Amino acid sequence: MVEISVIIPTHNRAAMLRSLLSKLDAQREGTPAFEILVVADGCEDDTSTMLSSLRIRVPLRTLTLPGVGPALARNAGSQVASGRLLIFLDDDIEPGENFVRAHFVEHQRHPGGVVMGPYPPLPHIAKDRFRLSARAWWTRHFERVSRPGHQFAFTDVLTGNLSLNAELFHAMGGLDPQFARAREDFEFGLRLIKKGVPIRFAPDALGYHLEHQTTTLTGKMVRRYQEGRSDALMARKHPDIQRLLAIHRFTGRKGRKRRLQRAIATRVGSVLDPLVKAGPRILQMLEKAGLRRLYEKVERQCNGYHYLRGAAEVLGEDWRLPPDPTASTNEIDVLEVNLDQGLEAAEAMLAERRPLAARIMNGTVHVGDMGHRIGAEPWDARHFRPWLNRQAIHRYLPVALAEWQGQPISASPNLSDFTLNTLNNPSFHAHMIEQHVQWMEAKLRSALYDNRSKS
Repeated sequence: MVEISVIIPTHNRAAMLRSLLSKLDAQREGTPAFEILVVADGCEDDTSTMLSSLRIRVPLRTLTLPGVGPALARNAGSQVASGRLLIFLDDDIEPGENFVRAHFVEHQRHPGGVVMGPYPPLPHIAKDRFRLSARAWWTRHFERVSRPGHQFAFTDVLTGNLSLNAELFHAMGGLDPQFARAREDFEFGLRLIKKGVPIRFAPDALGYHLEHQTTTLTGKMVRRYQEGRSDALMARKHPDIQRLLAIHRFTGRKGRKRRLQRAIATRVGSVLDPLVKAGPRILQMLEKAGLRRLYEKVERQCNGYHYLRGAAEVLGEDWRLPPDPTASTNEIDVLEVNLDQGLEAAEAMLAERRPLAARIMNGTVHVGDMGHRIGAEPWDARHFRPWLNRQAIHRYLPVALAEWQGQPISASPNLSDFTLNTLNNPSFHAHMIEQHVQWMEAKLRSALYDNRSKS
């Protein structure tokens, strides 16, 4: 019996899957024994032929499903996996040579939780607005969750590069099949947080996301439809976080604009669907024409329309959501932590109590508040020192910079989150430097190719 199972749901990506499997087969020496379980979900290309003819050293098993979606595919894979540690990996990610070992080591250090690894976009040359915005989103996401002491929210949890013990996954009931094609990871993350399961980030469990080969404008519109549907289901299942979902802006509102948007999505959407399908082509024409503002407006309208169409599938004509049970109880127990007994004592108190909010004192001096965030994990000892560092940097480093530059202290701005992360997290910063180097190499190769073609 192997210690680790890497579960990969896939759909019609045979060539990409072959590359992924070759990367897993080339893991660094000293990696614990693991198996690969590929869940071929509704594949109509040559995925099965490729898998049957592939020769790799790592044990490889396959499971075939009729196209049930990634949530059920991951659940099915977990049921037949042999390993005690499950690593979920998307089929459009190329893992690094230390990928499996980094997940394993993090669980050895901190057993009993969930580990996420980064998968920023693979460096490539992109000029169109859609591709650049997609790259920016993924890069910002992993820059943010990589900060030391980051307090994870349910929207941070992604199953594209995630590991946990099989026992924990089954105890949680796996992924909810209602969320078959979108938000299954968010919903699972919310249940983990409510159960108090710690979530950690392993920067060395790195993979590069081939999003430039798998995401398109048309695909994004389809995705927005699925997100609208899943958000409506999420608001019904977890009404305590519905105010954080985009669907909350459209439910229970009496404004004329909101009523019109709901009516269009519910009653005349089928008439407008053929017209809206032309949205990606229209956006491409607007980009070529250099009409940036009109492009952004049309894109927002198209995305919003598809989102509401998905929500209407669940809500029908009744756009009311169940009441938020926490709306009438705004009182949160705030734990007071005093530093007069030392940092270790403060950390021990946070680890024992796991408060939703804490007030930090140093004797009679108020240092700051670790505030309550809806849908985020409780505060723990691992959050404390990074939080203190950020407090100190936010307060004192801008003052020092202002004095050094001879500027009025009151005019010195706070440092950006990106600057703070660069100061606090050299590991992720190193990955970003490597990504930039690879991008420059790709750009140079492209320029050389263009020059040869012209000559």
